[in-house]
Amino acid sequence: MEIIGDGTAEHFEDLVAVDQIAQQDPERREELRKWLKSGTVRIAIQDGSPVGYTVVEPSFFGNDFLVLIAVGDQHRKAGIGQLLMGDVESTERHTKLFTSTNLSNQVMQRLLARRGWVSSGMVFGLDEGDPELFYQFPQSFHLASERVDADGASL
Repeated sequence: MEIIGDGTAEHFEDLVAVDQIAQQDPERREELRKWLKSGTVRIAIQDGSPVGYTVVEPSFFGNDFLVLIAVGDQHRKAGIGQLLMGDVESTERHTKLFTSTNLSNQVMQRLLARRGWVSSGMVFGLDEGDPELFYQFPQSFHLASERVDADGASL
């Protein structure tokens, strides 16, 4: 399995097949079309077919936000989530990186904990009875905008 890179409109049907919510929800399919058009989708493939994808948008108070990570039901527990998260985390960026998940989503919370993401708050009222937990990726390296070369000049 590998990351093939940015998703395009040609991947739409394959990604719907991976995303259980998109299979049932026309609004999610429209969001997926928008994400593909905007270039915010990254895709994991296995044996030539998409098995998962992520969406990162620069939409969270001027910072990047991991909006979605989707892995097909039949491909879960095979390391695809780890692969996709590694891709998101390794992308050089000029902002901080955040994500969120519902309190009820134990699978995502475990993935974030394994990857070292840090809790940054909770919001009530988005999904009735299921608070949203927010996390920040702890950048162990400086943001690209903060990097300097050996002479002290900004890169």
